[in-house]
Formats: sequence, structure tokens, C-alpha cells
Amino acid sequence: MIEQGLITQEQLEIGIQEQRKSGELLGSVLFSLGFISQKDLFKLLTISSANQEESEQDKYNADIPLEIENLVKQSSSLFQREGAIGKKELDSAYSPLVNLVEKIIVDGIQRSATDIHINPDAKGVRIRYRVDGVLQHSMFLPNELLNPIVSRFKVMGRMNIAESRIPQDGSAEFPYKNRKLDLRISTFPIIGGENVVVRVLDKSKLRIGLENLGFFDEDIEKLNESIQLPFGMILVTGPTGSGKTTTLYSCLSIINTVSRNIFTLEDPVEYQLPMARQSQINVKAGLTFATGLRSILRQDPDVILVGEMRDAETAELAIRASLTGHLVFSTIHTNDAISSIARIIDIGIDPFLISTTIDCIVAQRLVRSLCEECKESVPPFSPQYSKLGIDPSTSQLFRPKGCPACDGSGFKGRSVIYEILKITPKIRDLINVKASLEEVRRQAATEGFREMHEVALEKVRRGITTLDEVSHATRMHF
Repeated sequence: MIEQGLITQEQLEIGIQEQRKSGELLGSVLFSLGFISQKDLFKLLTISSANQEESEQDKYNADIPLEIENLVKQSSSLFQREGAIGKKELDSAYSPLVNLVEKIIVDGIQRSATDIHINPDAKGVRIRYRVDGVLQHSMFLPNELLNPIVSRFKVMGRMNIAESRIPQDGSAEFPYKNRKLDLRISTFPIIGGENVVVRVLDKSKLRIGLENLGFFDEDIEKLNESIQLPFGMILVTGPTGSGKTTTLYSCLSIINTVSRNIFTLEDPVEYQLPMARQSQINVKAGLTFATGLRSILRQDPDVILVGEMRDAETAELAIRASLTGHLVFSTIHTNDAISSIARIIDIGIDPFLISTTIDCIVAQRLVRSLCEECKESVPPFSPQYSKLGIDPSTSQLFRPKGCPACDGSGFKGRSVIYEILKITPKIRDLINVKASLEEVRRQAATEGFREMHEVALEKVRRGITTLDEVSHATRMHF
């Protein structure tokens, strides 16, 4: 302001003194004191905004990793000069663009990202990684690189690079450190260009085993009783990305022996299980969950995994299969275990069939686990102790701190929170008479049913996660 000749040093000091008393913005204080006009105030805001944009741009430029910066400059220079994107630039091992996209993928893999996001943005191309379920900003790249990067991913996924008006899906294998990772590539047209999301599937990091996922020992025993049944149905429910597939694979791995014929219908097949016969849905070719399930029943199966019960036909076939001597695993999208019953009835399945076939329903979510290297204890005077009814002199709660091992986030890995509803004789009777979900819930509670938030709070008490994580994953607020 002084540089612009709008105020004197003395006026500035008076303005600062008044600003300390009132707490208002300095520009507003100077205007109210009559030191600057409204026109001068607008001029100040314009200058401030321009300086802020410059400093933000400097930050965006600075956040590009050094090993990527040269490739960005080479790629930008290439496409500014040539304009058109040729096959050589999109598919040659010597192309700076190809190497740039490879570096973006490798950076995501090194951060243990499950998804890589390439987003058109007003300031350029925003690169983000989803790590432990949370999106993290990585870098901004120049605007002129958006179309070349999108085209490169389309080439990798064997998609049509000339089509940008409709969504496309593709897949690719990506070699990394003597192993091959599966990439599921999805493009979607939005204002400003095409949005790209790449799902990274690393088979070597699949943690099969209910104990590895975070199930407590007493609940693993409950699930084992259901898994060992000769026939019936086991359902897993939860939102996308809640670990349902991993839970199902963990269950199958327990009974995956030479003496059992296991078939799966998935969309898509994410990981391969030894000895299991796995099939991927192909709607264009006519292989849906319903048609595939009909054919599988003629393959003499003992155990069937149906990726998802999406409609009445698939649900009815799966239930009929469990009635005819098969053990069936499947998923359904509901918020909790008990509401799954209403959802299946809503699809069009008779309550009698539900009560006689389903043995248990597992509902689950994932929460971030505290980093064991740096987690620190919550001070004893914190209200968290009273909220959980914990005596700080006998037990400790923990909170995130951040260290190099967890990339400064304070969290490393994820753990499952869940609820397991066993269909007991009394609950079966309630389903048959179409009792309300609240009646089913009350009966389940009398038989030892623990709701998801109860399991989640137990994990907080054991120092596995935090109250904030539980609040984000469930409807509970503390």
C-alpha cells in the first residue's frame, strides 16, 4: 500500500493499532478511518489477488518432483511446437510423454496409491493419488499436457484415442520391480477435457486372511462356522472400496482345497485364486451374472461366488443355488447388515427363501490405521476419554503425528470395521412374518449382535484408529 502511494507509514501504524482492537481486515480498517477511498480499496484487493495467484503458481511449479520436471518441460515444448499428437509421441519408449506418464504411475505405486486421478483444472492438470482411502494432491502439470496424457492412457488401455465425447474403459499390465500390476483405466468427458482415473491392482499386496484385514479373533470364529457349512449363503455388504472383495477372497481361501470345486463370477476379476475357476462378466458378449450363474450350475460346483446381486433374476438364481446344496457367497449394496434383509425383499425375493438360505450377513467399512512408528498418546485431560468412558490412568488413546514412514500423514494402512448378523432361528421367524428391521435389530442385540460403531470404538480403545476416522466411516458423531 505504501509502495502504491495510497497511505503513509504513519497512517499504516494507526491502521494496525485499530486493526488489533477490532480484528477486522486491515483494508476495511483503513477505509473506515478515511485513509483510503473505496476505489483504492478495490485496487488493493486486485493487487493482492494478483500477487496471491503468482505465489500459488510458484507453489504449483515447485511441487513437481525433480525427476519429473525435465520430462514436463520436454513434453510441453514438444506439444507447443508440434500441436498434433503422433503415434511416436504416444507409444515410443524414447518419448518424453511416455516416460512422464510412467513416472506418474510409479510415483503413485511408491506411495501405495490404489487410484491415480488425472483431473482437468483451471490451473492445469491436477494429479492426485488415493492413499488409504484419502485423496492426496501430488502435482500440477501445464494445461497443454492434458490431451497428450489422456491419449497416452487410452493407448495403454487399448481405447479409441479419437473419441472424447463418451466415457471409455480399458486395462493394461504395468511392469514394476519384477512383477506385473494391473491397471484399470477409466476416462470420462467433463467441462475442461477428459477426466482419467486409474485403479492400481497389485496382486502381491493382497492381504488375504481375515486376521490380516482386522477381524477380531472371536468374530473370525463366527465366520468360520458359516464358511464351513456344506450349503447356504453368506452375504457381504458395504459401499464401493470397503474391502468386500478381499473379505470374500479371504473366506474362499479358507475352504479352497482340492476336494472343493469353486467357481466365481466377478466384475472384474481383481486377483487370481489358485485352484478356483474364475470368470469375468462380459455384458457385450452376453455373459451377465444371471446367464453365467445358470451355466456354472451345470459345472458341478461346490462353492459359488457371485460378485454382486444386482437384480431379482441374479438374486433368485443365487438363492436357488444355495437351496440345492451349494455354498454361495455374494455382495449387495446396503448401509448395514440388517437393512440387507429389506433390500433383498425389495428386489422381489420371498422372505421364506431369505430366512432358509442366508446364514450370515457381514457389513463393513475401512478406516485408516494409525502409524505404529509415530502414533502418540492423547493427553489425559482430553474429552475423548470421557466420551468413551475410559479412565486415562489405566488406558491410553492414541492420535496421529506424522513421520517419514507414513509420509507425514500419521496413518499407514487400513483396518476393517464391521458387523456380523447371524440368522438364528428367532431372527428367521421374524423375517418370515415380515417384522420391522427395528424388531430384528432388538432381537439380534439380545443374541450378542454388535453394531459396526461398537466394533469401531473397540479399535479406538485398542489404539488401532481414531475417533475422527470412526466418525468419517460411520454415522456416529462424537
